[in-house]
Amino acid sequence: MIKQILDELAHSVIELSPYRRTLVSLYEQPISPVPDSATRVLEYASCGLSPESNEQVLLFIAGGGIVRGDKYLPSFRISASYYIPSGTLPYPVSPWITSRRRFINVRGWQTDDLLLVPLWTDSRIIGQISVDDPKDGARPSLTELRKLEDLADVTAIALMQARQQEDLTQRHRLFHFLTENAMTGVLIAQGERIRYANDHAIEIFGYPMEQLTAVEPWWQLFHPDDRMKLRATDKLFETGELEVKGIRNDGGSVWLKLQPLHLEYEGKPAILINLLDISERVRAEVLLKEKAFRDPLTGLFNRHYFDDSIQMELKRAQRYKRPFTLMMTDLSRFKRINDTLGHQEGDRILHDVAHVVQEQLRESDWATRYGGDEFLLVLPETGVRIEALAQRLRSAVEEWSKANLPDTELGIDVGWATWTPEDDLSLSRLLKTADKNMYAAKNGLKG
Repeated sequence: MIKQILDELAHSVIELSPYRRTLVSLYEQPISPVPDSATRVLEYASCGLSPESNEQVLLFIAGGGIVRGDKYLPSFRISASYYIPSGTLPYPVSPWITSRRRFINVRGWQTDDLLLVPLWTDSRIIGQISVDDPKDGARPSLTELRKLEDLADVTAIALMQARQQEDLTQRHRLFHFLTENAMTGVLIAQGERIRYANDHAIEIFGYPMEQLTAVEPWWQLFHPDDRMKLRATDKLFETGELEVKGIRNDGGSVWLKLQPLHLEYEGKPAILINLLDISERVRAEVLLKEKAFRDPLTGLFNRHYFDDSIQMELKRAQRYKRPFTLMMTDLSRFKRINDTLGHQEGDRILHDVAHVVQEQLRESDWATRYGGDEFLLVLPETGVRIEALAQRLRSAVEEWSKANLPDTELGIDVGWATWTPEDDLSLSRLLKTADKNMYAAKNGLKG
């Protein structure tokens, strides 16, 4: 686009002025007509130059193409242009293309004369038109200068617009390259809408682009527990990054690390959010945590998990004033099985019975292997009909025993303790009462 504008300018100068040779150039940065201002030639076009003269220009640009503002001396200025008569500039200017004609009018144009028409923008020069070989051999008139200056003014505006557009295009290409080749998902949000998503973000959420950008507000893409944190964008930037759960189009979930960044998108403030899929790491951490909190033989929670979690259950019961029950169990006649069948078979039986016990519980209940063949059952919001659960446990274990141990009667002894809002909350009291009641039940069966 810029080269095309310069080419059109060079040909227009030849068509609309008496000059038969022209060289037009665009500077890398604007300069001022002062000694300490300098830049380099970014692009050029010519018309009427010989191959040798064009080669001279190319060599100049290849050598750095440095131009300085000190050639635009006030003493040479005519209108908005600069006419430099032969031999009047105290230092060389490159490239200075010497005319191939001989001019015999001593008051007219001379072989080494130079006419420069700057491309002005806001008192700075972004390029120039240099002309030579006037057809009539005369020095420039004000009428001719104004025609050239009008061309220069129009061209300067066109070049500035083209450079801005080219700059935007380059930035867009760079942005597109970076986002589309990023290892992370990228979302750009303005207000409550998503304005942009790269391919990786589309893959993470599983939505087509048109559906993803239609989600409003955009934080609906995340788990309800995380939406308030995402809605408060100020806090999001305070934390720097956040780990949240994304909701996929297929109903599944994905763990993501979010990193926000302020930016301007299409001229308006926006938020760029990097999305790093950390699902594998979270799954690994969950497995490690599960392994640390699980009894390896039975698969139930271990004593460490109980000690770590029970206080939370008790506080929840107290906060919401709901009953809470601890049920203690152990297997009757299990020692006899170990003694007669061996510990390896005893371990297998303990594993299978633990699953039988787990199957009788609700989803909100959880079971712990408290030690040996003792299981401790945690029953939130349970205060009545405990006997029904106890009976189900006895019946389930007895049925399993009849099916799998026909020569041995394996049973389960059960005792429990319930806290209600009227009681003083004491874990040690609950455990002691449940254990006491279990042994009372055990003694009753033996009696």
